[in-house]
Amino acid sequence: MTRSRETAAARDSRDLRAELVAAAVAMLTQPQPVAVPSLRSIARACRVAPSAVYWHFPSEADLRSAVLDTEYASLIKAVEAALDSAPEDADRLAVAGDAYIAWALEHPGAYQLLFESDDEVPATRAAHGPRLQQRIVELARRVDPKAPFAAALLLWSAWHGIVSLRLHKTEWDWGMTPHEANRRLISALAPHHSSQEPPTGNGSPHHAP
Repeated sequence: MTRSRETAAARDSRDLRAELVAAAVAMLTQPQPVAVPSLRSIARACRVAPSAVYWHFPSEADLRSAVLDTEYASLIKAVEAALDSAPEDADRLAVAGDAYIAWALEHPGAYQLLFESDDEVPATRAAHGPRLQQRIVELARRVDPKAPFAAALLLWSAWHGIVSLRLHKTEWDWGMTPHEANRRLISALAPHHSSQEPPTGNGSPHHAP
């Protein structure tokens, strides 16, 4: 038997295809990062030499951190603006959810980078982030007055689910708009409570969105 035939026989006996699939599955036991566009591709978009990009961002990690900061601030600004401009009789939980979902669907790549990637480079949270976090936790008292932070995480999980599935399952017939889904969600979680934002009380925001 020639060497090439011996190699082929050994490969067939190993069932390399199954090994390759198993290795890929093993790698997927850890969250996978969502990549920021490469420094070179950004240089091409700005019509500058790659060296000009490296002057401002020595590594892709530096660029990733800057992008995270910018997009996180944009998301927070959108939700805060919606809450601040909402009519007095508006359901503020629904308003917050609508703004969150709308921003995410308008910025799909940024949203994936922020919330669908196990990012080792933490964003330096926008200065107004904690203020928004506190407002969401206070709104979540409608869902659970005794555990508003846990309720805020529940709301965030639900909003994230609406966004993530719509980003990835575009072929599905949802039968409702994202905002209709949000209102059904709010009705299910807090069906008998006032829609008005309660007064500020205890309840640390910790790291809510």
